[in-house]
Amino acid sequence: MRHPNSRTLHAYWDARRRGGSAPARADIAPQDLGALLSHLFLLRRMDQDHHVFRLAGTGLCRLHQREFRDQNFLSLWTGQDRPMMSALLEGALGAPAPATAMADAITLDGRACAVEVTLLPLRGPEGQVDRALGLYQPLDASRLGGRPVVRHRLAVLNPARLPDPSLSLFAARERTPRRALAANDG
Repeated sequence: MRHPNSRTLHAYWDARRRGGSAPARADIAPQDLGALLSHLFLLRRMDQDHHVFRLAGTGLCRLHQREFRDQNFLSLWTGQDRPMMSALLEGALGAPAPATAMADAITLDGRACAVEVTLLPLRGPEGQVDRALGLYQPLDASRLGGRPVVRHRLAVLNPARLPDPSLSLFAARERTPRRALAANDG
């Protein structure tokens, strides 16, 4: 995570999970994240191809000059970037563990700004990890000249990291001795 806001959100998420794999959505209090609110978003997984915005900060909406509520987050990504972003999200929810991406946010006239996208898994009311708390953090929005972002190009993916594997997974299996076969045994 490059931006201090991304690190702040990760530390908050980590504290809220209280030793579990992911905090519940109800454990996230917007008032605790006041300085980050304008670039925060909350997604709900409907299926692998649909991660719908439940909330989107005013800064995120202002950069794109549109509202995102009830829109598919994956619609921000086109071509090969869309399945890659879907895989990043699915991996974060499946692990569950944080994931990040670096992308270029691009205007219609080709101006670009690097953005860091942080994805942190959350548990919904049913206890399943089916939500993501996200941060869409521009690194220098002034480069866009006030023009709306119309597309994105992924630059770097940092997928969710699973815990280190247990050494017992790699231990030699206990082998059952095989009965010696004679020439006519089938």
